[in-house]
Amino acid sequence: MDFLEAASTLPSRVLSGIGAAWSRSRPGRVAHLLLQVLASPFRGKRVTARQIGEIFLQQMYFTAVEAVPIVVVLATLVGGVTLIEFATVLPRVGNSSFLGDVMVLVILRELGPLFTAFLVAGRTGSALATFIGNMKVHGEVDALESMGIDPVRFLVLPAVLGSTIGMICLSLLFTASAIFGGFMVAQFLAWAFPGSLGLDMDLASFLEHTGAAIKLLDVVVMIAKPFSFGMAIALLACLNGLALGKSSHEVPQGTRSAVVDAIVVVVVLDGIFAALFVLPQVGVYIP
Repeated sequence: MDFLEAASTLPSRVLSGIGAAWSRSRPGRVAHLLLQVLASPFRGKRVTARQIGEIFLQQMYFTAVEAVPIVVVLATLVGGVTLIEFATVLPRVGNSSFLGDVMVLVILRELGPLFTAFLVAGRTGSALATFIGNMKVHGEVDALESMGIDPVRFLVLPAVLGSTIGMICLSLLFTASAIFGGFMVAQFLAWAFPGSLGLDMDLASFLEHTGAAIKLLDVVVMIAKPFSFGMAIALLACLNGLALGKSSHEVPQGTRSAVVDAIVVVVVLDGIFAALFVLPQVGVYIP
């Protein structure tokens, strides 16, 4: 009888063990925080829209506006190098007319969102983890809870929204700067070293070819990738900040973990997007 009773309760024990392990794992904790963010508008004492709006605007300003100069410079250099490399290689294989398609594929789909995500992870992710971590160490998060204010609603929700929208704006700016600025850099080098790059296309023709190469799928990827990258970076930063104890020595460790975790997750998400959007185009369909 005891054996039969133990056998009947075995599936529930296994499921509860799996659930406990999942809740303690990093993906499980991120998923739990995401659910808390989604439910936060309906929990705890109400805070004014002005208070949440201030944090949201501050996060947007830090993530997007203050990063504009470095994004434009980095995107111009990346776009110039990419354009020069393909402009010198494609004529050798007789496909120089595909330069616009290559720029869309490389910059718009991959390098733009990926480089922007790395930059946001290093700037916004580290700053957000440090900010929330210091609040946790100094007891400010506990003070919010004692006043009946949900820290997730007051801190995490506007930070995630600001970082995600800022990430989308920066990614679009990076793509535009890489395509336009990269072409200008390549044209300057072609003028300085005539005949060395094989760039005989003017700006109007280049933009026309590039615009014609952009499909609906590219627009979807251009929005979906930064959205998921920005949300993942912000959630991981907040999670690492809230997970700290009472020692100030833990803050640098939490910041480091937030950046490293964000970079790893961004690369994994980029691989998932490649499987979802690229494989079906080459005949490999995912059920």
